[in-house]
Amino acid sequence: MRFPQKLMIVSLLAVGSVCVPAAALPLPSSATEQPAGEQGGKYENEAFRNIAVTKTGPGQYAVKGEARVFEATVRFVVTDEGNTLADSFVTASQGAPEWGTFAINLSLDAAKLKAPVLTLFEESAESGQRIHELNIPLPK
Repeated sequence: MRFPQKLMIVSLLAVGSVCVPAAALPLPSSATEQPAGEQGGKYENEAFRNIAVTKTGPGQYAVKGEARVFEATVRFVVTDEGNTLADSFVTASQGAPEWGTFAINLSLDAAKLKAPVLTLFEESAESGQRIHELNIPLPK
């Protein structure tokens, strides 16, 4: 796998943590949870479930959930009007066929955000192509 060096990996804990480019921030008491919501308030597909997005500050997001992906590798990108703002991966606590937990901490330039979208996906072990894509609009 080849990943652009647009993110600085800060730490990979039991569930994984990535920040872009600042360190992970603790959740302030004023943090607002924005449950992902396609159907019934949740975003999910055959590879991702129980996804929760919390906006922790301007341009700061904590994403957690469960994934059932090959070699526990959760790939993600954040795009905004065609521009890629983040492109990296975290490691879930377990790989497929089990469900493993994961967490992503994002720090984006709040002044430039218009309509950011987080895309979670798995890379095909056979072709390297994106599979099981799940698009989640991030609150501004």
